[in-house]
This record gives sequence, structure tokens and C-alpha cells, in this order.
Amino acid sequence: LVTTVAKVVPLLLFALICLFAFKLDIFTADIWAVGTPELGSVLEQVRNMMLVTVFVFIGIEGASVYSGRAERRSDVGKATV
Repeated sequence: LVTTVAKVVPLLLFALICLFAFKLDIFTADIWAVGTPELGSVLEQVRNMMLVTVFVFIGIEGASVYSGRAERRSDVGKATV
């Protein structure tokens, strides 16, 4: 029960803070990159973000596979960083 409360209360608190602090006009000010064409369109930005996410995920997964072959556990942490 204590663990559940410790997990749920911060999430609810975060949601409430976001609800009251969210400013729609700032969020939608240039969402389609009309004023900043160098950022690209929203679809371009999402595609680029997904490519970076996949690249990082593959790197971490590859490191975890080879970590089983490390001679010392300390080498795994150094290689990950």
C-alpha cells in the first residue's frame, strides 16, 4: 500500500501541476514551423526523433548483449557511458 501511494501521489501531483501550468498559446505558437522553417515540419521532426530513438535503443541493446562477455563488471559501466 505504501509503495503504491508513493508511486501514484507524485504522478497525480505532476498531472495537476501540468494542468495548471500548461499554456496552450505557447504550445501552439509555431507548431507547424511556419516561422522557423529550419526545424522542418512536424512530421519531419517526429521522423527524426524516431530515428534517433531507434539508434539509441539499438546501441544500448548491443551494449547489453556484449556486457555478458566482459571480464569485469566495472568495464560494463565504463563502456555504457
